[in-house]
Amino acid sequence: MGTDSIFLILRWLLAAALWTSAAVACAQGKVATVGVLTAVSSDAYAERLEQLRKGLRDLGYVEGRNLRLEVRYADAKLERLPQLASDLAVIPVDVLVTGGSHVTRVARKATRNVPIVMAWAGDPVGGSLADSLARPGGRITGLTTLSPQLGGKRLEILKEILPKMDEVAVLWNPGVPERVIQFKETQAAAKRLHVTVHSFEARRVEEIEPALKALAQKRPDAMIVLSDGLLEANVRAIAAFTVTHKLVSAHQTRIAPQLGMLLSYGPDHVAMHYRAATYVDKILKGAKPADLPIEQPTQFELVINLKAAKALGLRIPQPVLARADAVIQ
Repeated sequence: MGTDSIFLILRWLLAAALWTSAAVACAQGKVATVGVLTAVSSDAYAERLEQLRKGLRDLGYVEGRNLRLEVRYADAKLERLPQLASDLAVIPVDVLVTGGSHVTRVARKATRNVPIVMAWAGDPVGGSLADSLARPGGRITGLTTLSPQLGGKRLEILKEILPKMDEVAVLWNPGVPERVIQFKETQAAAKRLHVTVHSFEARRVEEIEPALKALAQKRPDAMIVLSDGLLEANVRAIAAFTVTHKLVSAHQTRIAPQLGMLLSYGPDHVAMHYRAATYVDKILKGAKPADLPIEQPTQFELVINLKAAKALGLRIPQPVLARADAVIQ
């Protein structure tokens, strides 16, 4: 091989190296803008948001370098959600992460082309947010808390704690399609366990307190909260009511026993935010939400508040305590 040929090869290799370096620099220089929309306050969402951040960091996204996070909190004022979603679309964000079916539904209506990743949602198919779990078909994908056994499992746990439980009250929002499905599942499970279900409905924030007062007057053996955007945004007030009125209460997420309710059983929303980062990453790299299967939960957590149990005069059976993922003293 002659000197000229060697020189040409060296020039080509140098040019290729320079092009590769430039491409990498360009990719590193691109800042991904990720929006986050939640119905709750910054304090209530802090743990979940940190897990989303951690998931993105583990995938190579660093705020201030190649990631910009735009987080919007409705602070329990659900009427603010449409404007907050519109504001994120105007920025614009490359991907929008939502928490809950209601927030996702609002975000879909308020935005036009923005891909949406559900950090969690109820039944996205039953709630018309996706065509199917395997192929969502639109611009929404992510994770679902959908699991038919949850209603029965919460009742079974309550029945272990209260063997003589005959009546349970359910606080829920029938205006949310996913909660209608979940309420029917709870009714079916209650029938198998020979427990009577009493329904207490709240579609708007001003209906929550009257529903709780009516529930307290009924004095059921226990109550279950089927949380949606509305009830989650007002979980602090609901928990305070259950403490004041000494109600044996079960919820879907760990924040409730942290606020004084007796227990929670359901998918780990904090861990789901970490998983949501993988969807964000795939979409930023060119994947279409329509082609990304919606992930169902495989792990569930039981959280028990022993301080609440003591205040209620309850002794939590050892088998139940042994299954608990977290115990609040």
